[in-house]
Amino acid sequence: MSLDLPENKTIGLWGIVFTITGFVVGVSIFILPANLIEIAGPAVLLAYAIAGAMAIVTCFATAQIGTLMPAEGGTYIAISKLMSPYFGFLAVFVLLCAVVLVNSFVGYGFADYIVYFFPDLNKNLAATTVVLFFGLVNISGSDLVIKIQGVLVILFLIMLSIFIISGLPHFEINNLKPFMPNGMGAVFEAAALGYFSFAGFISLLEFGGEIKKPSVNIPIGLGISFIIVFASYGGVSLVLSGIDTVDNFEGMVTPVLEVARTFLPEWLISALVLSIIAAAATTVNGLILGYSRDIFVIAEANIFPKIFARRSKKFNTPVYAIMAYTLLSIAAIQTGSDITNFALVAVMGLLIQQLFIAISLFRVPAVMGSDYEKAEFKLKKWVINLVSILLFVISAGFIAKMVSDKPAFGLIILAVLGLGSLYYYGILNKRNKE
Repeated sequence: MSLDLPENKTIGLWGIVFTITGFVVGVSIFILPANLIEIAGPAVLLAYAIAGAMAIVTCFATAQIGTLMPAEGGTYIAISKLMSPYFGFLAVFVLLCAVVLVNSFVGYGFADYIVYFFPDLNKNLAATTVVLFFGLVNISGSDLVIKIQGVLVILFLIMLSIFIISGLPHFEINNLKPFMPNGMGAVFEAAALGYFSFAGFISLLEFGGEIKKPSVNIPIGLGISFIIVFASYGGVSLVLSGIDTVDNFEGMVTPVLEVARTFLPEWLISALVLSIIAAAATTVNGLILGYSRDIFVIAEANIFPKIFARRSKKFNTPVYAIMAYTLLSIAAIQTGSDITNFALVAVMGLLIQQLFIAISLFRVPAVMGSDYEKAEFKLKKWVINLVSILLFVISAGFIAKMVSDKPAFGLIILAVLGLGSLYYYGILNKRNKE
């Protein structure tokens, strides 16, 4: 299977960092740490350390596969080559269903904060507009996407830094006692939820074909991104854990914003809200950049309609694939904002992708042979085996836990897998008859 590599690669080292950081941190950093403190108390710091350790496993897997097979729609390319085209399609089909939902969630997250400046603005309209805007930006080329992403990421990282640095003088060490009020079980529960925050590292596979010097930039870019992400979540969690709040964070819709009001001037609060809006926008932007490429590469394989494999003559971008992902996201938005439970389905889709990636990584030395041996970036075989097993166990464990807690969502995933299988074999039968 040939890799589809664009003639002009536009994403360098900092493009990787901005894209991954924006996608992984996003708007969740302003909400999730406080929720995890409610579960684990100050031991949220330990929970994030555990989640970070698990995320390192994902980064190693992404780095090895991404450098060996840098391609647009890298998940499909890698799984198809290392397992089979059927499993490649199935993994991406479930993933696309998941990330379309994710984009609608984040679109509403954007809308929830922009009403701070425009109270009468319709949230559905705001969510639709931001997704449509970044769909058009992505059609204009990944170079423009990365430039906008860079500006937005720098903005929210500056404001996060101001929040953390300004909050530290108000930090009380006694507020960290007792450190583990709800026991180790609560820490692991918080770690599991925290791990979902780091799921975006693997999205790098989807735009690997547009990365310059992938064997160098992918591992370094993932490393820098991980440090920024881990420091951001850790810093926010530390400040929130050590500052006195009335009734903890119960009932707070925007905990970081509420805590910031206790020590930041009002003009900086407005800037903080603006940075939260920017954070949501970076996730929308990154989702469209990455996952539209899955539609493109599957269309190239003649599984999706061939029109989605066409590129813009002016910008050389997969214009119809971008339009398809954008319009699917907008359709999901129209279902309404009260779709929080479907977040579990979205997370499960990402975990299923990781299962297939784990098996694919395990098969790299045997299937790729000389390509693996000659690779500039090459993990030792025992490291590949260890990373593969850990990634599989982590992903399977979370899936089992989620299905046991919410069996209905397991049935939804099975239905999506079944629908994907029917579509795939239906296309094969049609092709054979022709």
